[in-house]
Amino acid sequence: MRHSILIASMLGLATAAPADVLEVPEDHATIQGAINAASPGDTVSVAAGVWTEWISFRGKDIVVESRLGPEETTIDGGAAPSAVVFGHGESRDAVLRGFTITGGGGGTLFEGLRSGGGIYIHLASPTVESCIVRDCHAQMGGGVSIWEGDPHFIDVVVRDCQATVDGGGMRIHHLSHPLMQQCSFLGNAATVHGGGLAYGNDSNGVHEACVFEGNTAGIRGGGLSKSCDCSNAVISGTSMCNNTPDHILGTWDDLGGNDLCPECPYDVSADGMIDANDLLAIIGAWGGCVCVEDLTGDSVVNVDDLLLIVESWGLCPV
Repeated sequence: MRHSILIASMLGLATAAPADVLEVPEDHATIQGAINAASPGDTVSVAAGVWTEWISFRGKDIVVESRLGPEETTIDGGAAPSAVVFGHGESRDAVLRGFTITGGGGGTLFEGLRSGGGIYIHLASPTVESCIVRDCHAQMGGGVSIWEGDPHFIDVVVRDCQATVDGGGMRIHHLSHPLMQQCSFLGNAATVHGGGLAYGNDSNGVHEACVFEGNTAGIRGGGLSKSCDCSNAVISGTSMCNNTPDHILGTWDDLGGNDLCPECPYDVSADGMIDANDLLAIIGAWGGCVCVEDLTGDSVVNVDDLLLIVESWGLCPV
């Protein structure tokens, strides 16, 4: 019996391959070429420079990291739908670390919408660490889109990204549960809701020590939008300033340590006062609409919105 166990152990040792480090461009000319050649547990090490290509992890739990960090190493997706794709069941052991991600042709098409110009995550839960996502665009989730995934974002900056619908910086879609730690959403914009970040149906996220600064939404939720009770945002140690027209649309769980600068979300006329001009704007938009006069975010302008104007009457806080 002991001999059988020893033989089995020796066979196991013989077949177990050590993790490899595949270097780009020394071993492979492109990042994707190295990913294609990698096995689970391997590391793809990328030299500094601008890499004009789009990459997919192809379901592999590997580490793809730069040698000199995001300031020196860029993945430019060019005209590809999304610059980086996780779409084949990757776990949090699939790690993207130390890149600036830009470009992309407007997002990957899914359920009739272009999503995730910078990073597109679908049915996957990778780890994204020490990255910058910038100057990307899509209909939903200009910078990042998450569909049915539980990814972990650590020290990620999403800035100057745009969405023609919701989620200028990021859109979190159905049944997703991301964890975001020390992440920043800066100067992103959405035409409708969620300039920095927007939640979709049945999604719950955790935001720890994050920053939402200078994001803009055309309707509501300049910093973060959660427009239905089917989703939830848990926020702690987070700063929100200079988001327009407001910081947060919808309810959220405040775990403490948050710093929200003064805002004036009910100043519909944007003249620094909540007064008769705003009251008349509400009355003029009465009925069903997706518009800035819908202060409650329920797609109807009615007495609930009118009461918010009356209750907030006066000068905007500074």
